[in-house]
Amino acid sequence: MFSRRRTHHALELLLVVMLFAISFAARAASPDVTLAGLDGKPHHLNEYIGKGKWVIFNIWAPGCPPCAAEMPELQFFHDANRDKTAIVVGAAIDFPSFEYANKAKVKAFVENNLIGFPILLTDGGITEKIGVGVLGGTPITLIFNREGKLVTYRAGPVTQKMLENYIRSAEANKKAS
Repeated sequence: MFSRRRTHHALELLLVVMLFAISFAARAASPDVTLAGLDGKPHHLNEYIGKGKWVIFNIWAPGCPPCAAEMPELQFFHDANRDKTAIVVGAAIDFPSFEYANKAKVKAFVENNLIGFPILLTDGGITEKIGVGVLGGTPITLIFNREGKLVTYRAGPVTQKMLENYIRSAEANKKAS
């Protein structure tokens, strides 16, 4: 007989698996895409992806309410994991047009919300450049494993707990196989 705690834990894991149901077993290594940073310099995604840590690549927009709501969770996740297993990299676009991000709006949002992970500027075409098709909305979170392979993505907000549970589960499955 399962205790309530074990049942609750099992339901949490099932939820994580369901939320990240779209998996990609055989994706190429990190995409060769270059985006401008808030510092004005070009940044290659492979500066971050495939360097031995999980990369949470979050496409968001300053004018998107769900994006704004998830930012503290992404920052908490980044702060808790950046020295160990994972980092967050944000890619800002304009909302609702999905045009190229307005640097001034992005910079103001980042400063007002104390965002400390790297933020790059792009447009809605970023998902096609990475190979996941047409962007249908924001936020969208792509997860790259330690080797730089895109292993899953999720449309809609994520939480620190969801991300940590996904990574923990994926690493446990890798060890078991």
